[in-house]
Amino acid sequence: MKRDHMGAQFNRKKRGEFRLGVTVAGFYTWTAFSVWLDIKDATTTRYLKRLVALATIYCIWFERNKRLHDNISTSPRTIFKQLDRFIRDAILSKRNRRQYGTLMQE
Repeated sequence: MKRDHMGAQFNRKKRGEFRLGVTVAGFYTWTAFSVWLDIKDATTTRYLKRLVALATIYCIWFERNKRLHDNISTSPRTIFKQLDRFIRDAILSKRNRRQYGTLMQE
């Protein structure tokens, strides 16, 4: 089943809003997104990449459902703020654990 079409318009707008140390132009397919998750680099921890992936997919899916079922759309700026808050809250909830102590600095 091909899933590259879901949230494509939203994805295009979001690619320019955040980068986590990524030097590529963006993610145009789910395959490219999953390949990015597997790339090891010195800039971003594996946990942070997975957290961002989870939060991004959740926000895209939530926005898709609001548009589809409620005919309500949210601005990309608002969605990005929600995404940012979700990630910050998840990091802050783990700040006292030694292995996650530096996540906010990345």
